[in-house]
Amino acid sequence: MKIALAALPWPLLIEPRIVAQADDGNWHDLQSVLSEIGARNAPADGALPATLAYLATLGSAGRHRIETALRACKNGIASPALLKPMDPLGKILLTEGRVARSRSNDQLPAKMVVGFSKFQSALADPGAQIRLPDRDARYDVEAALAVILGKPAARISAGAAQRSIIGFTLMAEVTHRDMFDAEWRTSNSLFAKNCQGLSPLGPAIWIAGSKDLAPATEITLAVNGVMRQRFAVADFAHGIGQATKAWSRCVLEPGDMVALGAAIAKPVPGNQVDSPIAIVAGDRIEVSCPPIGVLSAQFAA
Repeated sequence: MKIALAALPWPLLIEPRIVAQADDGNWHDLQSVLSEIGARNAPADGALPATLAYLATLGSAGRHRIETALRACKNGIASPALLKPMDPLGKILLTEGRVARSRSNDQLPAKMVVGFSKFQSALADPGAQIRLPDRDARYDVEAALAVILGKPAARISAGAAQRSIIGFTLMAEVTHRDMFDAEWRTSNSLFAKNCQGLSPLGPAIWIAGSKDLAPATEITLAVNGVMRQRFAVADFAHGIGQATKAWSRCVLEPGDMVALGAAIAKPVPGNQVDSPIAIVAGDRIEVSCPPIGVLSAQFAA
């Protein structure tokens, strides 16, 4: 099952709604579906963190019941305006290596999980037209898999971290490279990583646990139709459970995300994992993963 945050047309309310996708590809208001099947303890306000926490309490049978109800739904919306699937108060923590593994001579990541935080305001909606803030500066992009929590996590084990996962989405992590190089002298990258509305997130959340994500699952990045990054979940230097455990020191809540990208992917023969990839105004990017979908964005010329 996939869910997303969407701006639905009148009369389905002005506020963004959480929608779920049926097998035929159409989207339906999730709160209405839960009401129709008499789901107990479903959140009344339809907020994304509360909804993810609720879905995390359901077993496979409970989610199957929702999927069955979706198949029976009529009058769905084929192409709603999808929004970045993250609450304004949520946080996303990205895991990095000592250097991008594809450029490291020793191919060793940092011994401990390290990285940086990204504000919700730095994210862009799926399909966004993005204007680079300083056209004369250098920018680059990295494909990333974002792991979404459905349960609170504070200094937990790797096993508990995996059980706290409710789903996955995609991110195109865009960096203002000139600003990054200037900040690096202070061992900081907060400004370079958090330019407003520069990094697309989405297009939807695939509701699944860590065991549902096969190690061979691939994430790719294409720029102007040419594949520039390709790596599998098994290629990450730090596993999903290990990274989530490490970031739980920051206290994670439902809806928070832990992202892992090409920078910590091992170079495997046949896989393209050079990181980062330079982008300029006019470029179109697509981050893809089969169970999640395709996240696209266009940088305005």
